[in-house]
Amino acid sequence: MKKRVFAVVALLVVAAFVMTACTREGAGTTDGPRTHLNIVGPNLAVSMDPHQSNDAASAHQNKQVFSTLLKQCYDTFGPLPGLAVSWETPDAQTVNIQLRQGVTFHNGDPLTAADVQFSLERAAASAEMGIIIGMLDHVTVHDNYNLTLHLEIPFAPILSHLAHPGTSIIPMNHVLEVGDEAFADAPVGTGPFKVTSIVIGDRTEFVRFDNYWGERSAIETITWRAVPDPSTRLIEVISGYADFAIDLAAADIPSADADPNAVLITRQNLALNDWISFNTSKPPFNDIRVRQAIAYALDTDLIMRTVWGDLGSPAQGPISNNVWGFSPQTPRPGSNMDRARELLAEAGLADGFSFEFWWNTPNIQRQQVGEMVQFVLAELNIDVEVVAMEWPTILSITAVTDPAETQHHAFCIGWVAVTGDADYGLFPPFHSSNFGGAGNRSFWHNAEVDALLEAGRASVDLAERLRIYDRVQYIVNYEVPVIPIRQGMAAHAMSPSLRGFVIAPAGHNYFARVFFAD
Repeated sequence: MKKRVFAVVALLVVAAFVMTACTREGAGTTDGPRTHLNIVGPNLAVSMDPHQSNDAASAHQNKQVFSTLLKQCYDTFGPLPGLAVSWETPDAQTVNIQLRQGVTFHNGDPLTAADVQFSLERAAASAEMGIIIGMLDHVTVHDNYNLTLHLEIPFAPILSHLAHPGTSIIPMNHVLEVGDEAFADAPVGTGPFKVTSIVIGDRTEFVRFDNYWGERSAIETITWRAVPDPSTRLIEVISGYADFAIDLAAADIPSADADPNAVLITRQNLALNDWISFNTSKPPFNDIRVRQAIAYALDTDLIMRTVWGDLGSPAQGPISNNVWGFSPQTPRPGSNMDRARELLAEAGLADGFSFEFWWNTPNIQRQQVGEMVQFVLAELNIDVEVVAMEWPTILSITAVTDPAETQHHAFCIGWVAVTGDADYGLFPPFHSSNFGGAGNRSFWHNAEVDALLEAGRASVDLAERLRIYDRVQYIVNYEVPVIPIRQGMAAHAMSPSLRGFVIAPAGHNYFARVFFAD
């Protein structure tokens, strides 16, 4: 069995390319004989307009096409230069930015501060990106390369948010000329690759942008295909039809590890990949006792280990322990069926009830979670119907902002604290201003948590912020709008000849650095 590759760097590369993840995004070589990269993933972007979608697949593909003002260090999660070469925060509501000069968009337009102003203000007005940059009040342009961001409120983690794909910079004049819809169909950015073709539901084709402001990629073209079944994705790499398979299933990890025609790469990430989300706006889950009863009934450590094995670890709370602000003291209910019965009796549901548990095809692991929930809760006379639905359908149904319009009971979903800060791990899914598509799909409202989260993002005192997030996590675990199950681990497979790949902890991997050794 070949050696499994962990941590950040996928394979050892020649000395010229050895570096830390924080010095730059990565380097390739132009000497490799192969220049076309075949990628297979579970799905494609919902939108190639970076301001109109906040799903992982969209961010992953958009990462190749667009650039942001700052980048995220893969080790410390702190800010690194991107389109901005320098920045300063004279106070918690002001960011002064100096732009990199000589940057051009794919259509030849030069990057200016006006493009940044247009992009950030456009993103701030987007329903999808309000949670990322909605605190922006306005942008003052001083000249072509200097500007100031003015925030509506003090916002401590603003630099982390400027590295999020949702704040990608787009060409103002071009977007105004062609319109939003045409721009999404043929996106234009300053990233290392240009989109040449989008076949909805099937593939996206990319070509190298030779005037990229960073180091030119050794990869000239990319075909990125949607292959929903994870086992099929792995088989494509093993058979040589694909060079890189995104997101392996737990059951396929041993095969990927053992086969000489694939290299398994893993890294713990910033995700709470899987939790059970209750619709707390409707009976019976509007009763905290019912939610607590289910939490006591379920052995989430057992569920995690049974379903995912070593692919991740049992969740210890509503954010990953890799995220700044994670509270190690957060209490979690253990499996206690007697206490579950007591709580259901107190809620007047000693005879049980029924509800639907939704899972998104083809995520077989979430189906297995539903089936384990179904089996355990049957002991409490709770009838669980495990319902398969397409992921876009679940997202659409749960995206409504009015709790009265909600239709769901419970489903399995995840959240990635992309910025590496507890604010993004907790504010979108648990603040009541974010009902629906903005993140709070459990429609949970707790006035104390709202106030704490608002204070946490406004404070620049790190100790105070830690105290705030400790309290928030305690309340979330106690009131159980969600039952956390698994904190995530990225697991991909790639061709043995591929070099230079680095796993991004936020999940938005960057393929401009890779190259083939044969």
